[in-house]
Amino acid sequence: MQLRIKEVAKRKGLTMRSLSEKSGIDTVALSRYNTGVVEPPISRLQKIADVLDCEIAELLPVGENFGHWELDGEWLGIRKK
Repeated sequence: MQLRIKEVAKRKGLTMRSLSEKSGIDTVALSRYNTGVVEPPISRLQKIADVLDCEIAELLPVGENFGHWELDGEWLGIRKK
């Protein structure tokens, strides 16, 4: 499952490197989580969400009939397309 870590970090003004430094999670691990090579434990996902000041749901992919709802750079939730 590909996560939206890089996308959310970029919107929050962080690079993957700075996210790594703030979270204490290796950049290689973050990259693997982001691309779906490895699925992070929920505790790690929560740590990433805490650093990004977002909900875990914002980091998750959604089905093809749904999308992440954003307005003016602010995440508002998940909604049906």
